Amino acid sequence: MAALILSCTSQQDADTKIWAWMVGKTTTTAGQWDYYFQKASEAGIDAILLECHGGYPEEIPADADGSSSFADNAAIQIIQNALPFAQKYGIELHAWIWTINRTELALRHAHPDWYQVNALGQSCLDIKLYNREHYRWLCPSRPETTQYLKERVAELASIKGLAGVHLDFIRYPDAILPYGLHQSRNVVQDKVYPLWDFCYCDTCRENFKALTGIDPLDLEDPTSDARWMQYRWDALSAVADALCQEIHNHGKIASVAVFATPEESRKLVRQDWPAFHNVDVFFPMIYHKFYDWDDYHVLTATREGVTELKTNDNNGVLCSGLFTGHVPQDRILEFMLYARTGGSTGVAFFSLEGIDRNHGYWEQLKTAIADFKNKDESR
Repeated sequence: MAALILSCTSQQDADTKIWAWMVGKTTTTAGQWDYYFQKASEAGIDAILLECHGGYPEEIPADADGSSSFADNAAIQIIQNALPFAQKYGIELHAWIWTINRTELALRHAHPDWYQVNALGQSCLDIKLYNREHYRWLCPSRPETTQYLKERVAELASIKGLAGVHLDFIRYPDAILPYGLHQSRNVVQDKVYPLWDFCYCDTCRENFKALTGIDPLDLEDPTSDARWMQYRWDALSAVADALCQEIHNHGKIASVAVFATPEESRKLVRQDWPAFHNVDVFFPMIYHKFYDWDDYHVLTATREGVTELKTNDNNGVLCSGLFTGHVPQDRILEFMLYARTGGSTGVAFFSLEGIDRNHGYWEQLKTAIADFKNKDESR
């Protein structure tokens, strides 16, 4: 399916494709849409990943015909509102949604049993992980989770003119936070503690026992058991595969936002993303300062991801995500070249709002993108 991305362009064009994440709301005005898409176009950004369902989703009641009590009407409206402006400025638009992390009240109230449980037996609905209200996570082992998310994906992928659907938070809760966040979040995580170790719901335990004859809660150290780790990686991968296939069924591009490297992803959030199938574009969020990494790790992290995708015979392409707060405006091109040297197909920036808040960043970004694309043409 990766061929879909390149079907109307050359590989060289794909190598220089510039993406950006942006937040959308139903209350975003026409003037605001026009401003951001115009600024993005002038800077040389080719595609926008537009958040239409996030950690605090807007909830508009279902249509009067009652066709689906869970239809995400707000997300649909946001995409429909943004599309004319994307088309006006020649920008490819993708619907960005939160996936396993779902906080909509209608779902929480109707199906609390679908949510993940930690090793202490606590539902993520009943505790406030990392003091974050939005940390409410569906269990990937439950068929109901996959079906619910397929329906949410399908209603967006059906929108005419939308290029693709972008899946974020397709992972477990952080068993360990990225190292640079421990002090600010006031946590000690020298190992995985039961409070942050998910999921031990009845479905997960029964499925694992059927496979191995063992209840994971009976393991002396569940977090060091290779079979239990693999079970959780596989459960998540199965959801990703199904959702991306659903996106493809509608002729759209399937992309995922993932943690910085495969190794860190598996360890920190139980996400074995090189094993995700049916994905066209992987966006590893290489926000290096959150990991206490030096700048050059943007290159090495990119290279690690590209290598593991090849090792897994995964046809998806990798596009490095850069956090503008970690990229000084006078060094934007340097970081973009780190990504390219590591094997990235293009570069993605988080986020348009962050760029807009940083005086002078738009101008520096425009220059850096032009130089980046010119360097590619001269290769």
